[in-house]
Amino acid sequence: MAEQQEVFGGGKNFWLYSKATGYDLTHPPTPKSPAIYPRIPLEATNACVAIDPAKTALVVVDLQNYFLSPAIGRPPDSMGMKAVDKLLHYAIPACRKVGIPVVWLNWGLSEQDIEEMPPTIVRGFAVDNNFNGHRNIEGLGSDVGSVRLDDGSIVEGGRVLMKDQWNSESFPPLAATHQPNDIHVDKNRLSGFWGGTAIEEALTARGIRTLLFAGVNTDQCVGGSLQDALAKGWDCILLSDGCATTSPQFAQQCIEFNSELGWGFLMSCEDLAKSINNMQTAPKTEGGLREDCAGL
Repeated sequence: MAEQQEVFGGGKNFWLYSKATGYDLTHPPTPKSPAIYPRIPLEATNACVAIDPAKTALVVVDLQNYFLSPAIGRPPDSMGMKAVDKLLHYAIPACRKVGIPVVWLNWGLSEQDIEEMPPTIVRGFAVDNNFNGHRNIEGLGSDVGSVRLDDGSIVEGGRVLMKDQWNSESFPPLAATHQPNDIHVDKNRLSGFWGGTAIEEALTARGIRTLLFAGVNTDQCVGGSLQDALAKGWDCILLSDGCATTSPQFAQQCIEFNSELGWGFLMSCEDLAKSINNMQTAPKTEGGLREDCAGL
C-alpha cells in the first residue's frame, strides 16, 4: 500500500511529503493529481527533493565585472572566482542539458535609482575596499575610469553598477554562456525580489516555481534575494559552493544553515549536476523518488 503523503501548504502552493519519498516540489494541480514527469530527484544535504525542470530556474546573482574582475583590482583568487568555476563546470551545463533557464540577476542602476538609494546601501558601497592596487572607487554611480584588459586593450569601466556599463556586465566567462532563453533582470537593491524589479513577472510568466540560487555575496545580495523570494512563495535551493562572500566564514555558514533548515534546501553544484543526470521520465519506485531517500 502506498504511504499517505503529507501536504505542506495549501491552495495552489503546496509540497507533498512522505518519509519514503521525500519532498515533492513538482507542483501538480492538486495533491491528488498524477505525479509529474519528467522530474529531477535531488539529494540535498538533509532531504530528498523532487523538482520539475520545466518549473525551475537557476538564479545567478551579481557575478559582474565590478565584483569579480582582476582588471579593476579584485583578487584573482577570490572565493567569488571559485564559485564561478563551480557554476561553469557543473551547475550551468547541467541546467542547459534539461532546459532549465538561467536568470542573470544583476545590479543595473538608473539615475532615479541613485537619487532614491537608501543611505545605508550608499554607505556600504562607499566603504568597499576589497581591491588590490591603487584604484580608488568611491561607490555607486562613481566613475571606475579606464581599465586595461588581459589582451592589453583599454576600455572605459563606466559608472559603478549603472546600466549598460562595462563594470556592470556579467563576468566574461559567464557572459559566454548566455543563451536567448535566459532571463536578464536589473536590480536596484541588495535583493532582486524586494518589489522594484521585473523578476516576479518574468518568472510567473514562465510558470517558474523553484529557484536554484548562486552568486555573490552569499550573506548580502544572494541571501536577501532568497529570503524575499521564499516569502513570496517560490521554492528556494541554495547552491552552497556556487555562492561566495567577502564576509567572515560565519556569515556564509549562517545563510547555509538557514537555507538547509528553514528557508528551503541546500546542495552543491556537483550534486545538482549528478542529480540532473538521474532525471526520471517515468516512475521508478512508488512515489517517483529514489529508494535511498528513506535513508535521509
